[in-house]
Amino acid sequence: MRATALIVAPPLLVAAAGALVPGYVTFVLAAVAIILLDHALFDLRRREDPQARPAWEFFAPATLLAARAGRAFAVAMTIVGTVLLGTGNRLWLTAAAAVALLPIVVGVQLVTRRSRGASVLRLSPSGVEVRGRVYRWERITGVELNGDRANPHLDLFLTARRTPVSLHPETVDASLLFLVDVLGYYHSHPHLRTAIGTPAEAVRVHALLLNARLAAGLHGGPRPILVAS
Repeated sequence: MRATALIVAPPLLVAAAGALVPGYVTFVLAAVAIILLDHALFDLRRREDPQARPAWEFFAPATLLAARAGRAFAVAMTIVGTVLLGTGNRLWLTAAAAVALLPIVVGVQLVTRRSRGASVLRLSPSGVEVRGRVYRWERITGVELNGDRANPHLDLFLTARRTPVSLHPETVDASLLFLVDVLGYYHSHPHLRTAIGTPAEAVRVHALLLNARLAAGLHGGPRPILVAS
């Protein structure tokens, strides 16, 4: 119910602004204010790292996907509404509808992704899947937590690739610190990768890495803890 409201409310508010606010300039300002407020409430709210949990698949936050879909539809409504209130010219309206198609497609993709529960990160014995693309363990040269406290990101370094594959906290509902630890652990222990995917192994490695970090008195840092088997 909440997710549906997050999808529907922004475009409805923009439509209401178009019906109630006089003048297209005032409408644009009101629509932009609605979109920015939505962004501040649902994208900028994630300040704390989510908890670590025993799992092999890590998903994007469903609430965030819903909020971004609603915002994409609101942008499309703003584009069409601006032309409709500004000129009403059929040619301009057709062009605006064509431009608005892009955020509509983005919104539909986000709604579909949310309903399907597509994972952002998945670990398997053969490799690491990030946003649908699989990178074999043999290609991984390093895993680091970089950035700063306000904008951390997990970097997966690969052979034959100049830039790392990055994960940001707002795109995956999992502790980046734990993900660095668990990826670093299996990167350094190839003989244990065959157990990846089993519930028992998820519980074992979760407890092992978190207990090792606590025992070492560490609560942060850019490098994974590598624990001997």
